[in-house]
Amino acid sequence: MPVRQREPDLIPMQRPPLQAWPALEKHHCCKHCHRRKRDNFLFFVFILFLLYLFGNIVFLNVRVLNVAPPSPSSSAGVSPSSPSSSGLSADAQQCMAQYNLNAPTDPQSYPCSTCYPVLSALSSNVSEGNSQDAQTIANAVQFCGLRAIFESTSNNGQTVLSNGEWVKDVRFCAWSGVKCDGFGRVSSLQLTFPSVPASIPTEIGGLTGLTSLQIVGDTNVPGGSLPSSFSQLTELTNLDLESTAITAMDANLFTSLNKVTTLTLVKNAKMGGDLPSSLFSLSLQNLVVNNQALSSNSFSSLLSSDSLRGSLKLLDLSSTSLGGSIPSGISSLTSLVELHLDSNSLTNPLPSAFPASLRALILTNNTQLSGAVSSGTSFCGLSGLQTCDVRGTELSAQGACGSCQFS
Repeated sequence: MPVRQREPDLIPMQRPPLQAWPALEKHHCCKHCHRRKRDNFLFFVFILFLLYLFGNIVFLNVRVLNVAPPSPSSSAGVSPSSPSSSGLSADAQQCMAQYNLNAPTDPQSYPCSTCYPVLSALSSNVSEGNSQDAQTIANAVQFCGLRAIFESTSNNGQTVLSNGEWVKDVRFCAWSGVKCDGFGRVSSLQLTFPSVPASIPTEIGGLTGLTSLQIVGDTNVPGGSLPSSFSQLTELTNLDLESTAITAMDANLFTSLNKVTTLTLVKNAKMGGDLPSSLFSLSLQNLVVNNQALSSNSFSSLLSSDSLRGSLKLLDLSSTSLGGSIPSGISSLTSLVELHLDSNSLTNPLPSAFPASLRALILTNNTQLSGAVSSGTSFCGLSGLQTCDVRGTELSAQGACGSCQFS
């Protein structure tokens, strides 16, 4: 029987020793976790900020686009909407918002018909605490004043004004014929036909910073009377109206316009022969009335004015149909430098004396003036006279008469 071989002894396998795991660097994990949390937080805050801005923009646009026109009482300047804490009514705030947001891109859509009465009626101290509001109000009122002029002109006139940038934007200081001072107020306005309104609009009263106004028409336009709001132009120092169909000025006009120092009225056939009585209380330096009727009473009133005696330097009454003799009171104008009385119907006698300050005297084309002027008398006695023209008269010199030119 075969012998069974013995199986070899099995040696148990030895497990390799386990290596110790390196310690976890917990501080690195925490550092990354904190950074991630901070980034997430900042992103969340940024999203909230964007939503806040978006909500405000939507709210403001909805409010502006749904502006209701001022109530009738507000438009008339009576009992406006209750003022807010800023002192401005809701109507005023809406008009200001529209001017700031919509007018710059679409100036012709700005509702001047409703906003001009609201904003122009605000007292000057409403926005004293907010200069930005005050500037917006002033800009809107002036814009509406100028746009009213634009809208009152003929189609041809509007074309010419548009070529000068009128009503293409709200930067009116850059429009042709318009000049502004350092505070953004319209200080000078020059309008020449065809760029003149058919009549002077009421809204011109909104140009309260105006110091110089010149309007030259075509004898037919502008016409009608000056609006009552014209008296609001209290800063005017120079007023020039030429070739218009404007009717007589109110007798008290220059009670308000008491800063006027130069008045020019030329070829205004419908203005009448009498100057406003309030004019004689001014300290005018230059008065020019040409090619339109002037009554002898107005001439006499000029010479008897206490304020004009010491202020008037230039008096030009050429082609005004003046008749009769030159009043002896002419010598009382002690500051007068130039006197133009040409192309009238003046008669003898000449005044015995003219102002000693006179440097220029023009009496041409007064065909009824005649006789000899003796050396040292009347205007021949003026030692400082530099320009003297009496051609077109029947006057002659008897002896030396300075620089005077006779026929």
